[in-house]
Amino acid sequence: MNAKEPLPAPARVAILAPLGGLAIIAFGVLVNARVAVLLFAAFAIAGAIARIVTPEKRAFVVRSRVVDVAVLGFLGVALALLAVTTPLG
Repeated sequence: MNAKEPLPAPARVAILAPLGGLAIIAFGVLVNARVAVLLFAAFAIAGAIARIVTPEKRAFVVRSRVVDVAVLGFLGVALALLAVTTPLG
């Protein structure tokens, strides 16, 4: 791969996802932890929705779709409840 070719999509996601997570963590530390936890919850729920609507051919097929949606949905709801019910600053 030469310098002018763009990175393939999985490589872009592998770079951007941790950077986005670190940005949310920095926001939580510097500004408001409750909003940061709600952002993580929103992204988990968005991931569940994305897994539902992504065609089976284009999906990352290691686990079943039902397992992915259940885990991401539970994580999103649990994080949202944590953010709403705990005294985060």
